[in-house]
Amino acid sequence: MAGVYLLLGDLKGNSLCDRCMNLGQSIRKRSVDQRAMYSGHERVPAPTVSVKRSPLPKTLLALLILVSLSPVAYAQEAATNTGCSVRGFAHETWTEASQFGRGLKAVPRNVVRPSNLKWELPILAATGVMIAKVDRPAANRIQSKSFQQTAGRWSNVGLGLELGSAALAYGIGCGKHDSYLRDTGFKALAAMGAANAEALALKLAFNRQYPNKPGSTGKFWGGGRAFPSGHAATSFAFAAVVAHRYPQKRWLKWSAYALATGVSLSRYPAKKHYPSDILIGATLGYVTGTYLAEH
Repeated sequence: MAGVYLLLGDLKGNSLCDRCMNLGQSIRKRSVDQRAMYSGHERVPAPTVSVKRSPLPKTLLALLILVSLSPVAYAQEAATNTGCSVRGFAHETWTEASQFGRGLKAVPRNVVRPSNLKWELPILAATGVMIAKVDRPAANRIQSKSFQQTAGRWSNVGLGLELGSAALAYGIGCGKHDSYLRDTGFKALAAMGAANAEALALKLAFNRQYPNKPGSTGKFWGGGRAFPSGHAATSFAFAAVVAHRYPQKRWLKWSAYALATGVSLSRYPAKKHYPSDILIGATLGYVTGTYLAEH
């Protein structure tokens, strides 16, 4: 009996072991299958969410840039158009007048400078020779009244062209916001006014007779306003400003000087001035225009 139980027990034991082994194998196979199943599945990528950026930040940035730059642009435009208003015109007139006054104060010191004496002395010598030897014979050669009237009209037309050109340059400069052209026109007008004022002061001081006065001898302090020529001073002041403001434009520079020369010389056949009056007037205008153009 013991042997039978032992045999039965051995058989039972073997079957139990087999069952255990089969269970372990089944568990291992299940885990392998599960890993195979999980590893065999393809990973599904996470859905990408497209974020649409709002254009609002860029709009705000553009507005901020415009707001920050608008005062600069307004300031630049205001600075460009300052001289075009009535107040700006008055301010620039006062500035030019002050500069002209400082120039007059420096005249006594500048007259005796060696660099200025180089051209002052020859002009003074030529003026003295003209007064003594040239003026009266030259004036006596002009006898035609019609010729005198024609020359007088042409000199006035030429002076009007210079005044109109200066005013037109100022107006166009204001209209097109061209400060350089505007300042050129303004400086030309200022120089012409300053030169005419200087000529008037000298006329009152020297009081020379006009050549068209009957029996005139060109006497100084004889009741006249001949010395110097106001037309010559005004014309060469205009030409000097144009020439110094546009030195690279030779045609413009020489055209301005040619017009000034024509206006000045026409005062002689018009019998409004003696040759010496014209020479001093032209020199006065040139110096005045050059000074205001460079300062």
